[in-house]
Amino acid sequence: MPKDYKTLSFFKRGQRRTAVLKALTEPKTPKEIATECQMSISNVSNALAELLEEEYVKCLNPEAHTYKYYALTSDGKRALKLLES
Repeated sequence: MPKDYKTLSFFKRGQRRTAVLKALTEPKTPKEIATECQMSISNVSNALAELLEEEYVKCLNPEAHTYKYYALTSDGKRALKLLES
């Protein structure tokens, strides 16, 4: 399978994005991700916004004002496998 260099470049340019993607092995809130990755919640929120825009993650309960849960999309799962190979 050929490498997806666009995806690799997107994650290599952003260590926060990579850390957040790797933390989402199961649905989590930004606070849970921040604790796991030892990052500020604002950094996690910025990374999630970038990942949402590129459709690597999705919000499972967008109507909620607090305790929003995020999970990987199929593209996010493919990106995670690509980064781990």
